[in-house]
Amino acid sequence: MSLLFWFIPFCLSAWGGYALQRAWSGKYEGDKIRQSLRFHIRGYYVHFHHWLCFSLVFIILLLLSVTHPIVLGILAGFIAQGLTYRDRFIFIYPEDKFHEIYDKWRPKRK
Repeated sequence: MSLLFWFIPFCLSAWGGYALQRAWSGKYEGDKIRQSLRFHIRGYYVHFHHWLCFSLVFIILLLLSVTHPIVLGILAGFIAQGLTYRDRFIFIYPEDKFHEIYDKWRPKRK
């Protein structure tokens, strides 16, 4: 298969994956925290961001020689959308600091 015929479906599905994940996810950081994959361990939260989880799936598929452009494109879109959040690299934080971290990104009420 030529690169062009692989790249076009990849790009279209990446755009679709981005849009789909954007519709599912919160409008700002911490908006839908109940849907997050996070664990409480000894007074700390350990947060597994969706972009990290999908990155691992992406890598595993590549290691298994799965190169279907639509599958990889959707995953790439999910990953790209997750990386747009400002908390993208906050993985471990104290339980009592949750509001201090996330309230600064909540929209201000008028």
